[in-house]
Amino acid sequence: MGYERLRDEELESLLRKVFRDNPLLRSQAALSRALASELDGRNARASGSRLRRMAMEKGLARLEIIYRQTERRMDGDCPVCSAPMEEMVNSTLEGGEAVIGRRCRGCEFRVGLERREPGRYVFHARKG
Repeated sequence: MGYERLRDEELESLLRKVFRDNPLLRSQAALSRALASELDGRNARASGSRLRRMAMEKGLARLEIIYRQTERRMDGDCPVCSAPMEEMVNSTLEGGEAVIGRRCRGCEFRVGLERREPGRYVFHARKG
Protein backbone atom coordinates (compact mmCIF):
# COMPACT_ATOMS: atom_id res chain seq x y z
CA MET A 1 0.00 0.00 0.00
CA GLY A 2 1.91 3.03 -1.27
CA TYR A 3 1.36 6.70 -1.08
CA GLU A 4 0.79 9.15 -3.88
CA ARG A 5 3.67 11.58 -4.36
CA LEU A 6 2.38 15.14 -4.70
CA ARG A 7 3.48 17.02 -7.82
CA ASP A 8 5.51 20.18 -7.15
CA GLU A 9 2.78 22.49 -8.49
CA GLU A 10 0.11 20.86 -6.35
CA LEU A 11 2.32 20.87 -3.26
CA GLU A 12 3.14 24.56 -3.75
CA SER A 13 -0.57 25.38 -4.02
CA LEU A 14 -1.35 23.42 -0.85
CA LEU A 15 1.52 25.08 1.02
CA ARG A 16 0.27 28.52 -0.01
CA LYS A 17 -3.12 27.67 1.49
CA VAL A 18 -1.54 26.23 4.67
CA PHE A 19 0.55 29.38 5.22
CA ARG A 20 -2.42 31.64 4.46
CA ASP A 21 -4.42 29.85 7.20
CA ASN A 22 -1.47 29.41 9.61
CA PRO A 23 0.91 32.40 9.63
CA LEU A 24 3.11 30.78 12.29
CA LEU A 25 3.93 27.07 12.47
CA ARG A 26 6.22 26.22 15.38
CA SER A 27 7.68 23.00 13.98
CA GLN A 28 8.12 20.95 10.85
CA ALA A 29 5.73 18.38 12.33
CA ALA A 30 3.07 21.10 12.69
CA LEU A 31 3.59 21.96 9.02
CA SER A 32 3.14 18.30 8.06
CA ARG A 33 -0.06 18.04 10.13
CA ALA A 34 -1.47 21.23 8.60
CA LEU A 35 -0.73 19.89 5.11
CA ALA A 36 -2.34 16.55 5.96
CA SER A 37 -5.54 18.33 7.01
CA GLU A 38 -5.59 20.10 3.62
CA LEU A 39 -5.35 16.77 1.78
CA ASP A 40 -8.86 15.77 2.97
CA GLY A 41 -8.10 12.10 3.47
CA ARG A 42 -6.15 11.59 0.25
CA ASN A 43 -3.46 8.96 0.42
CA ALA A 44 -0.68 11.43 -0.42
CA ARG A 45 2.37 12.58 1.49
CA ALA A 46 5.43 14.79 1.23
CA SER A 47 8.55 14.43 3.36
CA GLY A 48 9.40 17.04 5.95
CA SER A 49 12.61 18.00 4.18
CA ARG A 50 10.74 18.46 0.89
CA LEU A 51 8.17 20.70 2.61
CA ARG A 52 10.92 22.74 4.25
CA ARG A 53 12.93 23.17 1.05
CA MET A 54 9.87 24.12 -1.03
CA ALA A 55 8.71 26.68 1.54
CA MET A 56 12.15 28.33 1.38
CA GLU A 57 12.73 28.04 -2.39
CA LYS A 58 9.30 29.41 -3.34
CA GLY A 59 9.50 32.21 -0.76
CA LEU A 60 6.37 31.04 1.05
CA ALA A 61 7.85 31.25 4.54
CA ARG A 62 10.83 32.59 6.43
CA LEU A 63 12.58 29.81 8.26
CA GLU A 64 13.81 30.30 11.81
CA ILE A 65 16.28 27.64 12.95
CA ILE A 66 16.52 26.73 16.62
CA TYR A 67 19.80 24.93 17.25
CA ARG A 68 20.91 22.22 19.66
CA GLN A 69 24.38 21.11 20.66
CA THR A 70 25.82 18.01 19.00
CA GLU A 71 29.02 15.98 18.81
CA ARG A 72 28.70 15.46 15.04
CA ARG A 73 30.73 17.47 12.57
CA MET A 74 28.83 19.51 10.00
CA ASP A 75 30.85 18.59 6.92
CA GLY A 76 29.41 18.25 3.45
CA ASP A 77 26.01 19.59 2.49
CA CYS A 78 23.70 21.78 4.55
CA PRO A 79 21.35 19.81 6.84
CA VAL A 80 18.59 22.39 6.22
CA CYS A 81 18.43 22.80 2.44
CA SER A 82 21.06 20.34 1.06
CA ALA A 83 23.08 23.12 -0.62
CA PRO A 84 26.90 23.05 -0.47
CA MET A 85 28.50 24.66 2.56
CA GLU A 86 31.52 26.93 2.37
CA GLU A 87 34.22 27.58 4.93
CA MET A 88 34.43 30.91 6.73
CA VAL A 89 38.07 31.88 7.20
CA ASN A 90 39.83 34.52 9.22
CA SER A 91 43.38 35.86 8.98
CA THR A 92 45.81 34.89 11.71
CA LEU A 93 48.45 37.16 13.26
CA GLU A 94 51.14 35.19 11.43
CA GLY A 95 49.53 35.95 8.05
CA GLY A 96 47.87 32.59 7.54
CA GLU A 97 44.23 31.65 7.52
CA ALA A 98 42.14 29.78 10.06
CA VAL A 99 38.75 28.18 9.48
CA ILE A 100 36.32 29.66 11.99
CA GLY A 101 33.13 28.01 10.76
CA ARG A 102 31.00 26.96 7.83
CA ARG A 103 27.96 28.58 6.22
CA CYS A 104 25.38 27.45 3.74
CA ARG A 105 25.24 29.04 0.29
CA GLY A 106 21.47 28.47 -0.01
CA CYS A 107 19.97 29.40 3.37
CA GLU A 108 20.91 31.00 6.68
CA PHE A 109 22.45 27.93 8.34
CA ARG A 110 25.82 28.60 9.96
CA VAL A 111 27.99 26.62 12.30
CA GLY A 112 31.01 28.01 14.11
CA LEU A 113 33.55 26.51 16.46
CA GLU A 114 30.81 25.12 18.69
CA ARG A 115 29.13 22.10 17.20
CA ARG A 116 25.42 22.54 16.72
CA GLU A 117 22.72 21.23 14.44
CA PRO A 118 19.14 22.22 13.61
CA GLY A 119 16.84 21.11 16.39
CA ARG A 120 13.58 22.75 15.35
CA TYR A 121 12.31 24.75 12.43
CA VAL A 122 9.80 27.58 12.92
CA PHE A 123 7.95 28.75 9.81
CA HIS A 124 6.83 32.38 9.53
CA ALA A 125 4.49 32.86 6.56
CA ARG A 126 5.44 35.59 4.12
CA LYS A 127 2.81 38.02 2.93
CA GLY A 128 1.60 37.67 -0.64
